[in-house]
Amino acid sequence: MTTNTPNCLDQWAEDARLFRANASSQVDGAQTIIVADFEYAWDRDRHDAYRVAEGASAEPTIRWPFHRIAAASWIVLRFVAGEAVPEIGKPIVLTAETMSEAAMVAAFFDALRAQLDAQLVTWGGETKDLAVLRQVAMMQDLVLPAQLADLHPHSDRRLDLCFATSVAAKTVHLPEIATAMGIPAKPSPSKSIGPLVEAGAWREVEEQVLADVITTSVIAIMQLGAAGRIRIDRPASLLALAQAVGEAFANSQFCKRSFALWARARHAEAGLRGTVFRAPEMA
Repeated sequence: MTTNTPNCLDQWAEDARLFRANASSQVDGAQTIIVADFEYAWDRDRHDAYRVAEGASAEPTIRWPFHRIAAASWIVLRFVAGEAVPEIGKPIVLTAETMSEAAMVAAFFDALRAQLDAQLVTWGGETKDLAVLRQVAMMQDLVLPAQLADLHPHSDRRLDLCFATSVAAKTVHLPEIATAMGIPAKPSPSKSIGPLVEAGAWREVEEQVLADVITTSVIAIMQLGAAGRIRIDRPASLLALAQAVGEAFANSQFCKRSFALWARARHAEAGLRGTVFRAPEMA
């Protein structure tokens, strides 16, 4: 047994308590979530300076303090009691092709402030994204929105689905759980995104960050539904999400060829009666 087991048990208990409290307060009213994702460039110049200064003591890998936001994407979903389908805001994608890091982060902070009651939903955000966002705020003299200003690790202003889905099991990657659940995910392998950013392949970067927000939104809908925090027509909601994303990003190949087809199939499947048999996937 590891020495940190009691602390882990305390953390899980606190997570569960806050999750139940949040659920009881929101299931009978409206609940808003903002699902967000970010991609990064590496600040090699400052990391090189750090390695020179520290010499043999320097950390060899380029860790999060040297990660600069190169793309940001988010979408607002509002679940209203009695409504079968959520209200879906226009999905947003920003990249360093046309905006600075400070401008992208300021726009995201404004989106969070515009929805004061919204819960920020991420996949693994607590392990890097939120740290980077707070660092940008310090460097650029920006004021953090309430969702990020709350430093409590169990804050009900945020939901990190990476931890919420794994509970006490080992955490997994987004495409790992998405594939296991039959949900479309990343159009490019995870490790390719850094080189794509450095190459200035902004269309591919845009596709990747948008796809991550879509996949995370689907898992959020499933997680909140399974926990009883929302009551919706899930197939219709997924179809509505696909339509909203398709209208905003008509040229997105991931949306057209993967997510929209998948959402339509789930919606059609829900209308069938009896057992549904799926053909085995081609190798």
